[in-house]
Amino acid sequence: MMKKYWRKMMALTCAAAMLFTMAGCGNAEGTTGGAETAQSSTTADGSGEITIKFAEHVADIQAQEPHLQKIITAFEESHPGIKIDITGKEVSEHNTQMTLLAGENKLPDVFWLEQATAKEFAQNGYLYDLTDALDQYGINDSLLPGLVHSCTVDGKDVGMPSEVMMVGFYYNKDLFQQAGIEEVPVTYEEFLDAVDKLNAAGITPLTVGAQDNYSIWAFETMLARYGFFEKLDGLKDGSISWNNEDFIHYFEKVEEMREKGTFTKDISNIGYFEAKEQFLGGNAAMFNSGAWDIGDFEGSDMASKIGFFWGPTFSDSQYEQQIGIKASGGVYVVSSKAAEEDPALLDAIMQFWQFYYGEEGTRIIAEDTAALPCSTYNGQIDESQHPVLSTMITALNDDWKAVTEPFNSLSSNVAYGYFDATFGVMTGVYTPEQAADYVENLQSAER
Repeated sequence: MMKKYWRKMMALTCAAAMLFTMAGCGNAEGTTGGAETAQSSTTADGSGEITIKFAEHVADIQAQEPHLQKIITAFEESHPGIKIDITGKEVSEHNTQMTLLAGENKLPDVFWLEQATAKEFAQNGYLYDLTDALDQYGINDSLLPGLVHSCTVDGKDVGMPSEVMMVGFYYNKDLFQQAGIEEVPVTYEEFLDAVDKLNAAGITPLTVGAQDNYSIWAFETMLARYGFFEKLDGLKDGSISWNNEDFIHYFEKVEEMREKGTFTKDISNIGYFEAKEQFLGGNAAMFNSGAWDIGDFEGSDMASKIGFFWGPTFSDSQYEQQIGIKASGGVYVVSSKAAEEDPALLDAIMQFWQFYYGEEGTRIIAEDTAALPCSTYNGQIDESQHPVLSTMITALNDDWKAVTEPFNSLSSNVAYGYFDATFGVMTGVYTPEQAADYVENLQSAER
């Protein structure tokens, strides 16, 4: 029986991730229903029980974040005086709700945020400074070294990693074989050749849904291969425009993909979840996503047929090509109001995160739900039982350089503008130049 050992994976992940400043991205029935307007006031009832109000960025926690539901159940069993009241909404709705609640001073006690938003919230005083608490409760000792200080503002920790952000293209091995694709594409030219073969075989090459504009993770890696991080300071101070030769080449590649028939024909009418259903239904050969989908893929009938690659490299770019997003994604944060007004509540919150990132929480993530934990796990994973997880561990252990997600280095406004611009090119609404100018106009307004 083949087994993947996590100790090597963690060591390599840490070594790679520590090369970069972690500027800072995943996924019930029952308790997660409609996520009513969550107020941050948490009270102890007559029995002294403390209730923590927790807002997640998925509508169905039990299905989309099964590890979190299992950890909450285990935590409540071992901490009878603390209850977690968790609610969830789809990510766009969640983001909107958190912004509204912040303005009303009614944020939940604990909630998920994208890193750019978390930094903005922290600068506005909405988030608790976790710097001392992460050390006092031993959480930094549990985290992978590369995920310590995942989200900071002015040197202060304001968030904790929600997941290992690892994104690229999943592919259906059987459909590749049917189309006569013998090797997974590495270069852009090989990628287009694979697209041609898939189209010739009557197979949709890549399913992606423009209704959820955030779902272009693998394309962020492509942008990084055109020098995003090297240009970042210049983009912010105005010495470099988004309408530069390299970024135009990036948008031109997206345009050429559209012209080649790479994307699903109903791209404008579907979102991320519909695109995933198409992939899992065997109706598309590739799907742009990340490690958060491991659990869903492991539970599908096609688990053993799923492979993964980092996306195409580009010969017309002078920048590093063998890179992959292997970092911290979105973060969990704590409301400053809740933490500062109720020391007992803060202690309960930190006990939960101590459990979550500790030995038992990490075991649940790795063994019970086949996901990538953010903290050190020295157990073993059965490759025959968890083929997708094994595939992702292999990719995580490869020698491609780790980078963070470009999204986390931009303001929310500019980041979502970049998403809209890319989808605009995908759908034929924008030319490459128009897409670049659109993002530049958003960026220039912030200089």
